[in-house]
Amino acid sequence: MKKKATTIIFNGKRPRNTREKVVIIIALTIIAIALWTFIILNYVNNRKFAEEINNFSKLNQKTVFSIDKIYMYSSSGATENEEDRAIWNLNINQFTDIALYINNRSEQILNYENAIKNLYIENVRFSGYELGKPSLYYKDINDFGKMIITDENKIENKIDFKIINDGEIDYSKPQIYADGSNPLTIQYLNKDIKTNAIISDISTDVTYDGNLLRKTGIILSKIKCILAFDIIITNFYNQKFISNVYIDIPLEDTDVGTTIYDGKFIKKLENTNLIKFFRVE
Repeated sequence: MKKKATTIIFNGKRPRNTREKVVIIIALTIIAIALWTFIILNYVNNRKFAEEINNFSKLNQKTVFSIDKIYMYSSSGATENEEDRAIWNLNINQFTDIALYINNRSEQILNYENAIKNLYIENVRFSGYELGKPSLYYKDINDFGKMIITDENKIENKIDFKIINDGEIDYSKPQIYADGSNPLTIQYLNKDIKTNAIISDISTDVTYDGNLLRKTGIILSKIKCILAFDIIITNFYNQKFISNVYIDIPLEDTDVGTTIYDGKFIKKLENTNLIKFFRVE
């Protein structure tokens, strides 16, 4: 005797296989559309990136502006908290004066391409330090090597340099010749590395230089800092050039055994195209 086929009934209805197939097809279609969208967008972005690289390469087939020399002078200073006492109570600062020399190939000829129409510094950053409060200032070249703080010269977000075509420059203000013949001078200042530092030995004069760091027990590795900023130049064709500058604040040379503890530390970097300006417009 044959058994009858058994049909399972759900809620009195047969399973809706057609609906399930439709759901699966829709899901697969959505996945396929998403995948193709990703592929197309990725292709477009890669092509756009390649075009940008190609355009950037065309704009920078030759170097118009570069920094070929950097001169740095590092030392220390302090502010006195109390006067006429049998001890020295000091807030210790460290500073580095920096001169950046721009090469615009004007010894050949000064023209609309290599003459500076506008110049400014922006996007100042500090990293790597553990002690103090770093900041950046414009520096009068006549005061180079001295810890002189002028609040109005502090670079908060951006500092514009006035371009001088001829005549005398007022070095107390941020100014530069159109041919770049004078350096950009700035001062890195790390203030209040140690506050209320006591020097009780008053048998000898306290000299405000790098030796203060040794006397007050400041470890150089704690005040190492990388200074970074951008210099933007526009020429008389209104072409825009940007240089990303990174400077390790110089405090010592382990190869020769000299440090800022000796009173001062001088470092000079010099090379053709040491830091290049790249044209972006």
